[in-house]
Amino acid sequence: MEESRTAVVAALLGNASLALLKGIAAAVTGSAAMLAETFHSIADTGNQVLLLVGMRWARQPANATHPFGHGKNVYFWSFVVAMLLFTIGGAFSIWEAVRHWLHPGVRTTPALWAYGVLVGSFVFESISLGVGVHGLRRAAGSRSLREYWRENRDPTLITVLLEDSAALVSLLIAAAGIWLAQVTGRGGWDAAASALIGTLLLVVAIVLAAESHSLLLGERAPAWVERAIREVVTADPEVRGVAELHTMSLGPRSVLVVIGVTFARDLPAPGVATAVERLQQRVIERLDGMTDRRRVVIETAEEADPAR
Repeated sequence: MEESRTAVVAALLGNASLALLKGIAAAVTGSAAMLAETFHSIADTGNQVLLLVGMRWARQPANATHPFGHGKNVYFWSFVVAMLLFTIGGAFSIWEAVRHWLHPGVRTTPALWAYGVLVGSFVFESISLGVGVHGLRRAAGSRSLREYWRENRDPTLITVLLEDSAALVSLLIAAAGIWLAQVTGRGGWDAAASALIGTLLLVVAIVLAAESHSLLLGERAPAWVERAIREVVTADPEVRGVAELHTMSLGPRSVLVVIGVTFARDLPAPGVATAVERLQQRVIERLDGMTDRRRVVIETAEEADPAR
């Protein structure tokens, strides 16, 4: 999760500074698109703070109330981030677009303020995105982006990357809206840019909310984790097969494992107990810190009758 934390901190520092600059530019120019950008940066700044809160609380040790740990804090706060991006970022931008559409007005004199802030914002957002992409490459390793998205159980890095990507696109939209409003003298272009920025943020928020929602409900562990578990279990000489395997991600690096194992028919009860303990330890070692004895449940299962 270190790559995720670095990306979040970089995005937080950049967005906090940009929110202030964009707010000043919006006040000076009266631009709806610039105000939408201000809302966007404010939302992103709050989002980074919440992501850091979730990551910090997720590291709390297990206790009697939460025997499997606090890893799902990451998923909960990622879902909250998506909701804030939807409301503060997207909905406010669209509301501002409607307001300017009904009461258009363009101030051409101080537009250089807006352009200067947009250029500076583009540079800072590009740096933040670069940090996130570097972290993604380290986390993904040899996997493709599609494979990483499918197997990743840490939504924080994906959230930062999508926010930064949306920010860069929205900056271009805002610049185009301000320029068209200046050239044509019609404030509707500025309002349209604000609406388009709001729509973009709504789409990103819905994607992030869907991903976090799935993880909150208890998404299975990545495919490589389940393959590793099967390999470890079936390699044991006392095991005839794996009748069933159920997993659930309890956090970015926390997995609950339930295995139904078919043991050799002539294995006595004490031997089964010993084999279960041995398998638990081997699964724990293979997953390298992703689980422990409380989160590995191994049950005996009857071998399927081939006559049925």
